[in-house]
This record gives sequence, structure tokens and C-alpha cells, in this order.
Amino acid sequence: MKNIFGIVGWSGSGKTHLICRIIKYFDKKKINICSIKHSHHNFEIDKKGKDSYEHLKSGSKEVVIYNEYKFAMITTKKKKKINLKDIVDKFSSDTDIILIEGLKKGPTKKIEVYRDSIKKPLLCLKDKNIKALVFDKISPKFSKINLPKFHIDETIKIGSFILNEIKK
Repeated sequence: MKNIFGIVGWSGSGKTHLICRIIKYFDKKKINICSIKHSHHNFEIDKKGKDSYEHLKSGSKEVVIYNEYKFAMITTKKKKKINLKDIVDKFSSDTDIILIEGLKKGPTKKIEVYRDSIKKPLLCLKDKNIKALVFDKISPKFSKINLPKFHIDETIKIGSFILNEIKK
């Protein structure tokens, strides 16, 4: 799982906006980029009355919806926890990099996105897998943190940092 990199932070920190900009940056560089959005909430993507919902309700454990250009897989709720490797293995073999949004406690290298107004603790103080800090404004609490630091608008610098970290 070498070419996986995470973007973590508290809800509302700006993770989604940042990861979308990084994805665009990688795509322009012709890097085959894929992503995972981790959610700690229960979520449903299928709706009552849809055929795929009826398949699952009838007992199918996995349903794939597809046409000639895209597909999505929906599974029933698993009894056993799903590990990251199982999800990564579902991606195409020509994937260059997988970015993960969320998964704060994940085992991969990651950057923390920190928004000062949220008033939450820094995750990097307790997670050795966090390799850099991305912020919206400088805070005195950053002075004790010995990590590379980037402003949230420095998309190219952050993307380049991720590429360098993946090569290590």
C-alpha cells in the first residue's frame, strides 16, 4: 500500500476542498489518481424503491450498478470490519496514487488540515503518520511542531510534497 496518502482533519477543516484541488493537480500531471472518502457515520447510498435496493433487500450481498462508462458497488453491512487493504484492492491496477479523505486513525502517511476556528486539538501531536500540517492561519501552537507546514491555498506545494512522500 505504498502509493496511498491521507488527508485528515476535523469536520469543517477544509479536507474536501483541498483533496479536490490536489486531485485536479495530479490529473493535470497525467497521474492516474483515485480516492477514498472515509466516513465514520452510517451512510446509505441506495434508496428504497430502486432496483439495486431491492436486490440487496432480497439477499444479494453485493450489487454493482454499471453502464459502459462507470460503475458503483453497493454492499450489505458486513458483520466483520472492512479493512483498508480490501478497499484498495478494488481499484484498477493502473492506479498511480490513492488519496484517502478522512480515516484519522489510518495506518498510512497523511497530512493534517487544521482550521483555527474549529478549536479542536491538533491530531499531529499524537499521530506519527502525519507528515505535514496544512493550516488556514498561523497559530502560536505550531511553533512546537517540527513538521513541514503549508497554507491551505498552496495546492501545488502540497501536491508536490505528497508526491515526494510517496516516493520515499
